[in-house]
Amino acid sequence: MINKALFILLLCLNLFVTVQAQLPVKLNQFTTNEGLPSNHVYDIVEDHKGFLWIATDNGVSRFDGKYFQNFSAKNGLPSNDVLQIQCDDDGTIWVNSYVQPPAYFDDVKGCFITIKNHKYLNILSKTLFVLHKLKSGGVKFYNRNGAVTFKNKKIASYTYNPIIENKLLVKDKEVSSFCAISNDKHAFYSRTYLLSKNKLVDSILIRSPLVFSTSFFNYTEFFQFTTGNKVYKVSDIGLNPLRYKLDSLIVPEKIFWYKLSGAYLIITSSTGNVYFYNKNSLKLANKLTYKANANCAYVDQFKNIWIGTLDKGLAYYSTNEIKKIITPEDYIKPNFLSLSINDKNELFAGNYYGQVLKIKNGQKQKFEIVGNNYPAWIRKIINIKNKTVLISDMGYSINFGKSKIALTYKNMSASLKTATLLNDSTIILGTISGLLELNLKTQKTRSLNSEYNRALSLVKTDNNTIYNLGSKGLYRYNLNANTSTFIPLNLPNFNEKLSVLIKANDNTLWASSPNGSLVIFKNDKVISVIKDEASLPENITCMLANGNKIWIGSKKGISILAYNINRNQIHYKISNISKTDGLSSNTVNDLIAKNDTVYAATENGISIIPAAYQNPKFEISPELTDVKINQESKPIAKNYTLESNQNNITLQFAGIELSGHFKAIQYAVNSKNGWSNLDGNTLNIQLNSGNHTIFIRAVDINNQISRQTLKLVFFIKTPFYRALWFWTTIAIIITAATFWWFNQMRLQKQKTIFEQKLALELQRKKITADLHDDIGATLSSLQLNSAIANQLISTDTKQAKKILHKIEDQSKNLADKIGDIIWSMKPGKDEFMTIGSRIKNFANDILGATNINYKISVDTGINKTVQDITTRKNLVLITKEAVNNIAKYSCATEVLISLKIIGKQIHLKIEDNGNGFNICEDKGNGLANMRKRTEELNGTFTMHSEIKNGTSILISIPVIP
Repeated sequence: MINKALFILLLCLNLFVTVQAQLPVKLNQFTTNEGLPSNHVYDIVEDHKGFLWIATDNGVSRFDGKYFQNFSAKNGLPSNDVLQIQCDDDGTIWVNSYVQPPAYFDDVKGCFITIKNHKYLNILSKTLFVLHKLKSGGVKFYNRNGAVTFKNKKIASYTYNPIIENKLLVKDKEVSSFCAISNDKHAFYSRTYLLSKNKLVDSILIRSPLVFSTSFFNYTEFFQFTTGNKVYKVSDIGLNPLRYKLDSLIVPEKIFWYKLSGAYLIITSSTGNVYFYNKNSLKLANKLTYKANANCAYVDQFKNIWIGTLDKGLAYYSTNEIKKIITPEDYIKPNFLSLSINDKNELFAGNYYGQVLKIKNGQKQKFEIVGNNYPAWIRKIINIKNKTVLISDMGYSINFGKSKIALTYKNMSASLKTATLLNDSTIILGTISGLLELNLKTQKTRSLNSEYNRALSLVKTDNNTIYNLGSKGLYRYNLNANTSTFIPLNLPNFNEKLSVLIKANDNTLWASSPNGSLVIFKNDKVISVIKDEASLPENITCMLANGNKIWIGSKKGISILAYNINRNQIHYKISNISKTDGLSSNTVNDLIAKNDTVYAATENGISIIPAAYQNPKFEISPELTDVKINQESKPIAKNYTLESNQNNITLQFAGIELSGHFKAIQYAVNSKNGWSNLDGNTLNIQLNSGNHTIFIRAVDINNQISRQTLKLVFFIKTPFYRALWFWTTIAIIITAATFWWFNQMRLQKQKTIFEQKLALELQRKKITADLHDDIGATLSSLQLNSAIANQLISTDTKQAKKILHKIEDQSKNLADKIGDIIWSMKPGKDEFMTIGSRIKNFANDILGATNINYKISVDTGINKTVQDITTRKNLVLITKEAVNNIAKYSCATEVLISLKIIGKQIHLKIEDNGNGFNICEDKGNGLANMRKRTEELNGTFTMHSEIKNGTSILISIPVIP
């Protein structure tokens, strides 16, 4: 059974770029603090997009040069213990986990897919696999029990056989091969069998004093590795007769791990050193000593070297032109503050601890400056002839002698902040209270007639003139006249304080502010201002003029501004150098130039940079790496159609540039204007309904924008209650309903008017009929009786009187009928015109002359409720008819008349305790008229009467609105 430790010796992976003999320089270290899933790295590979994939014992990480995206078993890995990782020819990433089935990364789903449910694969994966990329395309997973080949993410072939066959190209003819290892008492043997059409053709025997560990077949050649330090290579194979070329390589140390591809073979030793050999000649091309116990190594397409370690994470090396001078801290503190080079090319570097490092021809010498109870900051080092002058806060030292205090004219000690050489015997010192002159011959100081303020930076323009940048602004000091002149900025919209000053070769003065602005002076006038330039850093600490370039040191590295000035118009281009490019540190404290070389004092050593240095050209590609809609992961695509409620969108991006020059992702919505920087690599956005286009681009540390722009299209469906068709339909419905309602109201009004007119007409007809029937008949009878009375008055006076009495009764009855008709047509507010009053009046007239006790109950609101003429008239006439009948025929002693509104019905009830009658017998027209009038009003007429038990009449009539 092959264990995990031995497996590391069996890895057969790929390397495809050339490692130059130039010594690599470590630029960065990445651990779990920076986002790695584990500090134990098994394997490294680069994919076709430029991502670096790192296999660890806690999952897989995809690295774009700035951000790590980690994948674990939750993201589809068969196990978090991933031993190998490989990139197929089609760009597919395959992983080999410990005693698990193979898995590959699905770019669309953004997760790993494990190959499952294959009978033989499940059996084979119970033993540790080795992963190998095939020359013919695809990958092979194999172990001592068999092999499985994958092409296009599918199983192309499999063998359940302990003999693992490999393909070899022998003189344009492909043959199968497999290796067998044996030994005797004196040597170890590796025999490779060559087969054609499953028949043995020949075999190649290699004999070694060391035990063979594994073989690696690379299609046209194969390698045999031993458990010691020797490697055998077989190439140029021919048959009939058998011929081949055998080469061998002895590694200075025991082989621990190797990686083979392209033109180079990388071998890691058991002590953690990495050796780079030319694959063809087997000659050493480079060696990398790495004390963190290297576990694996990889070289990317830009010749950067990546080292995976056992417990220190991932290290990044480069063969950049920038060199470093880093001295162990137990020798001298490497936090350097100042630099100088003398005519003998001796380099001096002063730090914050009163220490000075002297370097010449690779030899280093350290000096200590005695301070006053605490370390002295070496702010400036000035070389003049055979003297080296050190300027610190507490004074000055010549040729590393004891520090002397600089005195003002009042013999008070001055705190020194800067200095500049004026001539062979004079140094001008800048203090917190003005300028001093240091005479190198007398080694004495004297106060100068300068502005009393803090001197931040000094620049010499000639042997008599010094420009001093103080806390209040820029001054020009004339030594001969001993005068100081203030130079105003005259910039109305510029309120920044200037802190660093230099003189360029074209006699321009450059001053910087802590905010990263630059002000350019010429002939004591401001000729240009560079402000709000994104490529310039804040917290500028130092500047250097070299040719047509201004080197600017800051807390973020070095910015190089190449410029030309034409008629006071400045044109410039800015590039940036940082720790990623090889600087010892991003905190740069001082810059000097000598012989086309720029030296930078940093907080972690000294960097040596060619004055003509240019950053490598690179293109940063923006890439979408993860999509979540409403916090749910979705496949990666360029176009999305989403429901109306799927508008909470989270997008994760990468800017692929492994050397670390990627700065930020920028995005714009629906227009390539108004770009915004992402804080990190994740965009959270909420989109409204409709079509939206999100544009994505990458920006490097020099603020160069990527040529490639990623375009993502999102269509958010509109909810039906916000859709145009919905509101159009609603508008149409409302409009139609409004028109219908108005039409209905108009029709109803017209109908009401018509019905009122019709009712009025019917009432008129009814009244006309009543007048014709009752009143007309009565008038006819009056006319006839009057004629008879007229004839009888002279012949039969007694009979004539009877007829006249009848005429009198008829006239009275006629007046009552006319009064009732007029009353029913003209309801008034007068209490005597109400229904109740009308009933009470005629009941009192009829029953008041009798011995009948009567009681009348009428609802107070009856008059307001009953407005219909016909109803009013018929109610009164029915009551009159009933009361008249009671008075004439009932012999009653008590009568109750009740008129009420119950619900939407008018209830008229008339009761007496009289003789009663048989309701089956015809009792004349009175009852018939009452029933008829009730039915005219769509009411119900009910009568109950018993002989000797009185009579009860109940009439129910619907209320007419």
